[in-house]
Amino acid sequence: MKVFADTSAWIALLVPKDRHHSRAQQVFQSVLEKNTLVVTSNYIIDETVTWLRYRDSHISAVDFRNIIMEACCANRLHLEWITQSIEGKAWELFAKRADLTLSLTDCTSAIICMDLKLDIWTYDSDFAALGLATLGDIDLYSSERETTK
Repeated sequence: MKVFADTSAWIALLVPKDRHHSRAQQVFQSVLEKNTLVVTSNYIIDETVTWLRYRDSHISAVDFRNIIMEACCANRLHLEWITQSIEGKAWELFAKRADLTLSLTDCTSAIICMDLKLDIWTYDSDFAALGLATLGDIDLYSSERETTK
């Protein structure tokens, strides 16, 4: 199985004071145990590094980048690069969905998840409003989910 990790998931996992930290640790443990490939994008890395730099510390931002690189080298993480095509589709989605508080980065993530048929590990409810299966406060591998995949 593969799952797309959103900025909110990375922050919840890395920042102990985040309200979703405890749950994110449980989800991540399940990801490791099930040998799930995590997918994220260069836009998500940028957004997470920026958030960590300005709201936590420079060290945590650099440490995050090192974690990402190690995970890529170990084939535990796939970094999906935003192409012109993905960005173009994301701009279309962004323009159509003024009713949601989606950023352009959120829209690129949604397009990747739709194109690759991935669930998204997020704590942002706007993704569910787009019809994407979201992981966060639900069990990653409950028996019910496994029988429907």
